[in-house]
Amino acid sequence: MTKVKFIHIADLHLDTPFKGLSNWNSDLASKLKDATFKSFRNTVDLCLKENVDFLIISGDVFDDQNKSLAAQIKFVDELKRLSDNAIPVYFTCGNHDPLSSWLPSLQLPENVFRFGSAKVEKYTYKKGNAPIADIYGISFQNKSVKKNLAVKYKLTGKPAPISIAVLHGTVGAAGPHENYAPFKVADVMGQQYDYWALGHIHKRQIIHESNPAIVYPGNPQGRDFGETGAKGCYIVEIKEGNTPGFEFIPTQVIRFEEVEINLTGEDRIDRLPGIIEEAKSAIDDYNENTSYILRITLKGRTALHAQLNKKGEIEQLLEHFNDGQLSQANFTWIDRFDLKTQPDIDIERVARGTDFTAEILKAIKKNEDDSVKLQKLIEDIDM
Repeated sequence: MTKVKFIHIADLHLDTPFKGLSNWNSDLASKLKDATFKSFRNTVDLCLKENVDFLIISGDVFDDQNKSLAAQIKFVDELKRLSDNAIPVYFTCGNHDPLSSWLPSLQLPENVFRFGSAKVEKYTYKKGNAPIADIYGISFQNKSVKKNLAVKYKLTGKPAPISIAVLHGTVGAAGPHENYAPFKVADVMGQQYDYWALGHIHKRQIIHESNPAIVYPGNPQGRDFGETGAKGCYIVEIKEGNTPGFEFIPTQVIRFEEVEINLTGEDRIDRLPGIIEEAKSAIDDYNENTSYILRITLKGRTALHAQLNKKGEIEQLLEHFNDGQLSQANFTWIDRFDLKTQPDIDIERVARGTDFTAEILKAIKKNEDDSVKLQKLIEDIDM
């Protein structure tokens, strides 16, 4: 039975200028700038380890049309590693790296195929002389493409056993992304492709599981707190006539996460480092071999409230936690603390008193199941 195994990635955004962090320094900036390149290197390592048939990149290799020479050379160096191991690469150009922005002097390695922009093109992957998979795609010529490209994808000639469409564009609502090359799921359902390898949307999602599979892998390296969670690629296996199978593999080297910590009842500041470490380890898909940049919200009724809210304390605490972190292979950098704690007040004890506050608490308790009376009580207090 004919089958292929490949890796699908998109939106590498190599050379991204990271921004939007509250707590910033030059060492962190350097690590973040390298992160997109290291993530791509991890993907190439995975291609070699898994001995895949080919790699698909669904647009936006670079973050900007004015990509640096160093970024282009680094990209080509990784492609050479695949070419040297007879692993083809098929990629489209998206809105961040349209075809018109690529230097004519940049020579792509053998076995690397970049789709043109004039029409949907087809490359056929073969084993020996036997056609295995037809891979179709089209690149953006310029940044802004507003027309529906998906409807242009038509099978041509004698089809190979497996057909794959590579497209950079927006299916359905764009959300936070520009609505480039927009299309609907209905536009691609009847086109006889086994797999639609999509790019542009940075959130990993499987739009449709089979007949055809329609997949966004998300970007392989988060770049800010709008791109939290595990980031990586899909290993895809397609057998002729069968439902494609896909496995998500993280490739990011730095992960952005927002964490909430409830300090209710906590009265010892020396326990805070351990509490933060526990909260980090409880993150979904936590990976000890990944660095983390965290925004931490501290909440709850705690005896630490006054101390945490004292002027300058939280800044010193932040400096203490981050001290020496960037010298570690896998670091944890706290971008900021958001304080939403409250004083640790014993409500029951206060309610047993005889002052005005106690009377209010007793009245609230008495009427807590009667919303009308409770609202009237609140209005009376406001007066």
